[in-house]
Amino acid sequence: MSVTSAGLGRKVASILVVSALLIAAVVLVIAGTGFGAGTPGGARATPLAPAAARASSTCGQVPVPLGSASTYAALSGTTVTSTGATALTGDLGVSPGSAVTGFPPGTYTGVKNVANPAAAGAELNVTTAYNNASSRSNCAVTVAGNIGGQTLTPGLYKSTSSLAISSGDLTLSGGGNPNGVFVFQVASALTTTSGRAVILSNGAQAGNVFWQVGSSITLGTTSKMSGTLISYASITLLTGAHLDGRALARTGDVTLSASTIVVASVSSSTTYAVTFTEDGLTSVASNPWSVTLDGAQQSSTSTSIVFTVADGTYNYVVNSMAGYRASPSSGTVTVSGGPASQSVTFTAGSSGNYPVVFTSSGLVSGTSWSVTMNGVQKTTTTGTLQFRESNGSYGFSISGASGYDAAPAAGLVSVVGSAVTQVIAFTSTSGAQAFTVTFTETGLAPGTNWSVTLSGVMEPSVSGTVVFTELNGTSAYSIGNSDGYTVSPASGSVDVHGQVAAQSITFTAMDKGSSTGVPTWEWELLGLLILAAIVGLLAALLLVRRRKQT
Repeated sequence: MSVTSAGLGRKVASILVVSALLIAAVVLVIAGTGFGAGTPGGARATPLAPAAARASSTCGQVPVPLGSASTYAALSGTTVTSTGATALTGDLGVSPGSAVTGFPPGTYTGVKNVANPAAAGAELNVTTAYNNASSRSNCAVTVAGNIGGQTLTPGLYKSTSSLAISSGDLTLSGGGNPNGVFVFQVASALTTTSGRAVILSNGAQAGNVFWQVGSSITLGTTSKMSGTLISYASITLLTGAHLDGRALARTGDVTLSASTIVVASVSSSTTYAVTFTEDGLTSVASNPWSVTLDGAQQSSTSTSIVFTVADGTYNYVVNSMAGYRASPSSGTVTVSGGPASQSVTFTAGSSGNYPVVFTSSGLVSGTSWSVTMNGVQKTTTTGTLQFRESNGSYGFSISGASGYDAAPAAGLVSVVGSAVTQVIAFTSTSGAQAFTVTFTETGLAPGTNWSVTLSGVMEPSVSGTVVFTELNGTSAYSIGNSDGYTVSPASGSVDVHGQVAAQSITFTAMDKGSSTGVPTWEWELLGLLILAAIVGLLAALLLVRRRKQT
């Protein structure tokens, strides 16, 4: 039986079309699974966050929503353990865990909910609060290392690693606004050392302070903490620690030792405007002026600056302007049941304003240090800090460098018609003392080998941690390969600044069917489709050959 050229052509064309469709299907499968896209297992891109979670257009923060978790002094996902005379003013809860020990002798004034619907609902609200706090990004201020000795005003503060309050107390100043909200985002651990305190001033309230921590929180013996602690893992209050707030742990334990927790509340208070009005400045639109009121600074390119505060008496400083003298340059303003105002007159002066530059020596790169002069505190992690002052003598003090002594730690600088430089020499207070650097992994199966190399020294482990001891400084590290896993970060550096340091490492399992992370069934489907395409092409060639033979 003969086959016409036209009929054969149609059959060949049909086979080729089917083969092309099969090849197209292969391409679609590859694209749909993310094959070759550089993401293990063909992971797809994460969608945009809901609009409610994106940054707002203003810098002011609103309180973190706690829901039913707001009544709990201590709430854990696993266990609440107490030793000694712990005293909780508020509720006590655990879910989905069911272990509560040490009550009595520990006491609580509220209710105890253990592995019941009330505790489960409160833990869900802890997760909501954690996600709400961690997703904020508007006007974030970066902080790092030790923030002891600093004074902070309401806002959002972000640390990309661990955070400590060690070499001095931390002051949170509301600037006269009792409604000011402080939110701290800490990627790793939060620690306070023995006896340290978080001090609230100028209207700041513990109920408006929130600490969102990516791993664990440890409060040192007899330390005093303010604010709601929301940790992903555990919370530990060492002997005699006092918390004016809440201890809310998502997945870990809450461990207490003769500790005190008082659930923080927020009292409403009427606030009023304090308006500073300037006269005498030129080109203010391109050269802003500023005022510091009880630690809170505002600047303006108009003739007025407005603060919002409750009743009280507040210190203010009119910050220096190059080429001008302010009158008054500082003073107090009193708010009593209504708005207040203060006029400031700037006069151009031949004496002008001159740089006063503080330079540091002896600090490890990236160490935070502060200078307070003429009532204004400035902080940096670089080698210099600059003020501008008119002729006169000004007292200064140095603070904030954890693990170091400053020389001079305080003194007097005199400005006489020219710039002034003051050198601050820092020396380590720890001498040859070393501090622990702890690497903590997540994601590995129990018993899996992994290793860390720090400063050229490699330490293997089959547990969740690897611990080194290091002197002050910056040390490079790298993470060894573990079969079947990807690691992030695979390398980097850690800073030791007179205190312990920590680094979290995340391992992600690759699909066992392929070293590229593509699932086994996808490889099998890919092979079948390619085989089908080859069969189609061979069939077309066979038909052509038979036609030639006939």
